[in-house]
Amino acid sequence: MKYAEENQTHQVVSIQLQVGELRDFTEEWMQRYFDYLSRGTIAEGGKIVIKRTPVTVKCMECAHSFNADIRQDNILCPDCGSTKNELVSGNEFLIESIEVI
Repeated sequence: MKYAEENQTHQVVSIQLQVGELRDFTEEWMQRYFDYLSRGTIAEGGKIVIKRTPVTVKCMECAHSFNADIRQDNILCPDCGSTKNELVSGNEFLIESIEVI
């Protein structure tokens, strides 16, 4: 909220977040926590908008990148069948933008 105040805004309308599937955050609880923290500030009443990022891994054997199902015990490369993978995305927690008036 410091950034919004420094730029002479009157109200934070929404905050757009990019959150990876590996992050164990639900939209409902994130909004509740934000509502609690923003009371009495220019962000009070603002909405949290979440864009989920899928888990993407890169095979260490053949370099193929693919979306992974995190519910599986072993993530197999669809091209070569290897289980040696490197996380590319899915653990993000980023502020993409803040909508203000």
